[in-house]
Amino acid sequence: MKRTTPPESPPAPTDRSNKRRASPPSSPESPAKRTRPDLHKKRSDSLPANPLFFYKEPRGTTQIATWNVAGLATCNAEKWKFGFRLYVEAEDPHILAITEVNEQDADSVFENDPNFEFLRELYPYRYWAYKVAVVSKHKPVAPPIFGFPNGTRYDPEDGRARCLTLEFETCFLVTTYVPNSGAEFKRLDRRQNWAADFETHLRALDAQKPVIWTGDFNVIRTITPESNETNDLQWPQNMGQAAGTHEIERAAHERLLGKQPWLKNPKRPGPLFVDIWRLIHGPDWRQYTHSSRKLGGWRIDGFILSERYLWRVRKCEIRQEVKKKFWPAKGVVKLGALSDHWPVWLSLELEHL
Repeated sequence: MKRTTPPESPPAPTDRSNKRRASPPSSPESPAKRTRPDLHKKRSDSLPANPLFFYKEPRGTTQIATWNVAGLATCNAEKWKFGFRLYVEAEDPHILAITEVNEQDADSVFENDPNFEFLRELYPYRYWAYKVAVVSKHKPVAPPIFGFPNGTRYDPEDGRARCLTLEFETCFLVTTYVPNSGAEFKRLDRRQNWAADFETHLRALDAQKPVIWTGDFNVIRTITPESNETNDLQWPQNMGQAAGTHEIERAAHERLLGKQPWLKNPKRPGPLFVDIWRLIHGPDWRQYTHSSRKLGGWRIDGFILSERYLWRVRKCEIRQEVKKKFWPAKGVVKLGALSDHWPVWLSLELEHL
């Protein structure tokens, strides 16, 4: 019988550990190109050469990537040039948070599908639900939390499919695929129920340890909480017209973030959470993590961190080259690129979470 709800306990880690990380550069100022993992030698002849490469970070840092793959199995299919696998091998993050998994039998994909053997070799700790999954080289210190243990409003089964929390020694990692309000905002009540339970969950975690919140937030931010102006939406005429742009959705998101021009002392403890990509790249820079022909570009994926964890942040980038490299030949597939989202990558000044 196929599994339709998340497992009650985490899958047992495999015995294999990954010790294939390339040696660090002699200094952070002159980084070397990331070397290919040894497992490339095991590729079948059908796997193309990897068109991606990224500069590696120095020793003593941790990298996390998040990607809405719009269906895990198809994202790694041959017709999309095995783009998921080639991206993961090139990026080689310590932790990968995957959203919009969309696998009714995720257990079979993560543990048995031969197309994902590379993932099992790279990541001994793997946790998944129907909509979200996290694979990690670092071992969490506690069993995973699916959904909102103290939730009272949002549908518990769907909550377990969309929110996955892992506890590490120094922080919590929360991965979400946030529900939007639907066409013509017909599911706005559902979105409000999610916001109520999620905010309670996130603040309860933050009271214990700093939080790294990642995944697909499914909401557009404005330049200030009071305005309708935004640099996160390519076609601003869609503001207030499409799911993810409703005032109620935006207000719920901004309650967690608030006004942030005061961020001058990154070690200062505080009650708020910080949009890392926007903090680093400034209020005017435009870059998107999702695109559609109907609605244009959106920035709705990324990393939001507890205020007191900012001093750990090194870099945060949107990997837009991934989509360009894996666009199929004309006439091969009608759906376009392997996903309608781009990966987002975070580097932390921290050897282990």
